[in-house]
Amino acid sequence: MLSVEKISSWPIGRNNERFLRLVLRLRGGLLQLPDSIQERRKVNNLSDTTEPGNDSSQFDALAKEQQLRQESSEWDTSKPEEAQEGDIPVIDLQEYFQTGSDAALDKVAGELRTACEETGFLSIIGHGVAQSEIDEAFAQTEAFHASHLDVKQQILMDRPDWPVGGMGYLPLKNRKLPARDTGNVNEAFIIKIDDKLTMDSNQWPAPAELPTFRQAVENYANAMENLGKRMLPVYARALDMPGDFFEEAFIKPLYRLRMTHYPAVPRDPENAFGISPHVDTSFFTILAQNQPGLTIFSERRKVWINAPLIPGAFIVNTGELLKQWTNDRFLSTRHFANNNNSSISRYSIPFFFNANPHYKMTCVPSCCSADNPAKYQPISYAESQGVVQGE
Repeated sequence: MLSVEKISSWPIGRNNERFLRLVLRLRGGLLQLPDSIQERRKVNNLSDTTEPGNDSSQFDALAKEQQLRQESSEWDTSKPEEAQEGDIPVIDLQEYFQTGSDAALDKVAGELRTACEETGFLSIIGHGVAQSEIDEAFAQTEAFHASHLDVKQQILMDRPDWPVGGMGYLPLKNRKLPARDTGNVNEAFIIKIDDKLTMDSNQWPAPAELPTFRQAVENYANAMENLGKRMLPVYARALDMPGDFFEEAFIKPLYRLRMTHYPAVPRDPENAFGISPHVDTSFFTILAQNQPGLTIFSERRKVWINAPLIPGAFIVNTGELLKQWTNDRFLSTRHFANNNNSSISRYSIPFFFNANPHYKMTCVPSCCSADNPAKYQPISYAESQGVVQGE
C-alpha cells in the first residue's frame, strides 16, 4: 500500500507525479502532495498544472478525468428505453473490404460520419472475422472465469511482484476501469500490447490449467487488431482526409483486450452496475457480447437506450482519444452495463484500440479552421489518457 512516507522519496519524474496526483484526486482531494514533493516542485519551478517542455500543458488529463467522474455520478440512468430502429446505425463493411473500391469506401465513410457525429455508437456487419473465431473467444472467456479462484488470483492485476500494471485478472466488484465509488460487478481477464509490451509481457494462467487459452486469446487479439487497422481508412475518409491519414499513427498501436464475465447476481444497491457509467478512453472500441446488457445514451433522443444484440455483429463506439483528435467533432458516448439479474452469466469482449502511445496527435485538419480553432495542443496518448490509466 502506498504511504506518504514512501511516495515522499520518489523522484519528481513526470510519470510518478502524475500517478500520485491521480491517486490523490480519485481519493476525493482529501490528501495533499507531501511537503517534500511540494518543496521540490518549487525548486524545479513547477506549477500544479504545467510541466516544462510539455507542448500539451494546456490539457490536464487528470482534471478531465475528475470532471468525467463527477459528471457520471450525476447521470440519471434509472429509466432506460428499448432502442428504436436507427438508434444504433448498422454499417455493412463487406463490399468495401472485398473490393477496396473508392465508391464502396465513400459509402461506408458517409454512414460512419453520420454515426460518429450523431450517436457515437454503431454496429458493424460484413467485418470478415469468422464466427468460429468469435465463438472460440467466448468459450475461452467462459473457461477462464469458470476456473478456480486460486488460478485467477495467481495473475492478479497490479500485484506488486509483476512489473507491469493494468493486465491480468481483475476481481469481482472491482473499482477500476472505470474507477468509481461503486463496485463494478464483473470480473475480467485483460491483456495489453503497445510499442514495447508484447504477448510475453502479459500475465497468463498456467498452461496446465487452461492449455488452449493463450493461443486462442492471441488469435482473437490479432484478428481485432487487423480489423481495427482495416477500418482506419473508413474513419479517415469520414473526416474528409486521405485513406492513409491514420496509418503512421497506428504503427505499433496500443490496445487492450478485456474478457469480461458478468455473473448472475441479485440486486445490490451498494454495487449497482455491472460496469459503472463511463466513456471510453480509446480511439474506438470493438465489442462482442453473447447477450444484451449494454446501455448507451442516445444523443439524438436524449435518453438512455438498451443496445440490442445483432448476431454476428460487433458494436463499435468512439472514445475520448478520437473525440479529442477530431476537435470534439466525433462523439464519445456515455454507456454502462446494469447488473446481470438474469439466471445465466453474461460475457462480453471489448477491444480498446488506440494509436501508438507516443504519437503526437495534432487536430485533424478538416476539424479545425480559423473560425473553429483547435481546442487541444498536439498531444499523445501517453500524455493524455495514459496519465489517467496510470501508464
